[in-house]
Amino acid sequence: MALTGADGPDMLREDAPVLSAAVIQGGGRDEMYIIGLIGGKEVGKSSFVNALVGQEITPPSSHGPGTDVVVAYAHEAMVQPLRELLEREVPGRYRMYAHQIERLRRQVLLDLPDIDSHYADHIDITRRMLRHMLYPIWIQSIEKYADQRPQTLLLRVAEGNDPANFIFCLNKVDQVIAHEGLAAAGQIRDDYAQRLMRALRLAQPPRVHLVSATHPHEHDFPALRKQLSEQRANDAVRTSQQLASAQQDRSILVWLREQQLPEQAARAARLADEAHELIAARVATPLLEEALPRLADDPAQRLAMVDPVVRARIARWPIISIIDGLLAPLLVLVQKNLGAATVTGAPLPIDSYLQHNDRPLAAMIQGTFAQLRQSHPLIADLYAHRRLWDDHASDMAAMELRQRIGATLQRQRTAALARFAGRYGIISPLVRWLLTIGALLWFPFAQPVTEAILAGTIAREWGAMLLFIVRTLSATWLLRSLGFLMLWYLVLWMVLRWDTQGRANRQIERWKRSDGENAATSPAAQVIEWVDELLEPIRSRQRQVESVARRADELEKQLSNPRSAA
Repeated sequence: MALTGADGPDMLREDAPVLSAAVIQGGGRDEMYIIGLIGGKEVGKSSFVNALVGQEITPPSSHGPGTDVVVAYAHEAMVQPLRELLEREVPGRYRMYAHQIERLRRQVLLDLPDIDSHYADHIDITRRMLRHMLYPIWIQSIEKYADQRPQTLLLRVAEGNDPANFIFCLNKVDQVIAHEGLAAAGQIRDDYAQRLMRALRLAQPPRVHLVSATHPHEHDFPALRKQLSEQRANDAVRTSQQLASAQQDRSILVWLREQQLPEQAARAARLADEAHELIAARVATPLLEEALPRLADDPAQRLAMVDPVVRARIARWPIISIIDGLLAPLLVLVQKNLGAATVTGAPLPIDSYLQHNDRPLAAMIQGTFAQLRQSHPLIADLYAHRRLWDDHASDMAAMELRQRIGATLQRQRTAALARFAGRYGIISPLVRWLLTIGALLWFPFAQPVTEAILAGTIAREWGAMLLFIVRTLSATWLLRSLGFLMLWYLVLWMVLRWDTQGRANRQIERWKRSDGENAATSPAAQVIEWVDELLEPIRSRQRQVESVARRADELEKQLSNPRSAA
């Protein structure tokens, strides 16, 4: 109902005269089952029930309101549960007659008010009690069997109970036989059976009993009374309940067929395909093929990504980090000239990239869904809580993508820092100290001393040793060594920056080419997920309609082959 927008089946309405689930699911050995007499005014219903039970429990009437309460005939063991049921459904509007016929212990016989009464409460009582009657007896008189009102109620009841559980009677047959003969009565019975077959869509005409309540020993009345004078076996009652349950399934299936679910599923699939193609052409493709590559290739954005990694790696190198700090003002000027973010972690101006032909992302979203809504009115219902053709909703959707891409870029930066900013452990720190502090000790001091020792200069005399020390610590030597060290550290600084930038740039290129390998660090994957979320209401409806259509098809197969369903 929610998917199609159609009114539900009549049998699901609260006031529908459809057999209740409690009756269908019952079946305990001590539970009662109800047989009810249903008919219009002056069809001889009261005389019929009196003839069935062999005593007058309902006074016949040919004028006035007729039967205006529920008249119950039940075994004394069923009086209490029956009273609870009647008090719940028709409080104060019933009479009960108890008997002690053991063979009718579980069977309850009800006489109901006329279904064509002018009194609305009479009809309401009948409709209420029909929900509890597993075996309705439909009584029509010879002269009123073609009336439409009883047939309308019959169709409503048949939505929730199998016609195999019904008993059809034509009363007052003696009047036709007296004037026109037995053959005429048979013709009326056959005509009534044909009408029932067409109305109930049966494979063959049902049996119609020709009876006369005033002549209970003639025609079909004795056989019918014998049939009703013995309660049904538990298995027979359970079979009747299963038939009623299957009939309710069939009624639901008829309603489902009227909803044309396969056609609706096909329309939902076409809508999903069209929406996907339109959003892909007008939103996703410009973002994936133009906006994101432009964002990744922009020197300012790339520098904003790479520079923190370079700084973090250089900060782990003694002395080199001091040189980097001294050169930082110059690098800041370069960054400003490139337009990059000046502070690590500062918000990147993503808005300027997420546009196409100078149209902002929000306008792209708004225009796309406005076109979808115009060509498919269903879009208005699916997006009733997120009207993407309006300014506010489209702005919120664009802001969501900006936040997702911004968070993705931040995760890229964090991943790059963890991967390239320097390794923890034992060997890497030793290498860094050896190339920095080691060089500071080696070139000015350790190297000359080692060279002198190996050459044997220091070992010959103390004077030569003192002269060597003086020369090593002289301003000329130290300045020359300092110049070399500055060149050494500058080269190290440049190599570190070049190597780190190269690694980071190669990783950025890999992130550019990846659209699903790692969604957390892939802007393209974030765009795809974001587009999927925009389309989720449409795809959700498609899945739901296809699921209901598939289940309806399975239900139809089960009902057409009960053995396989069991």
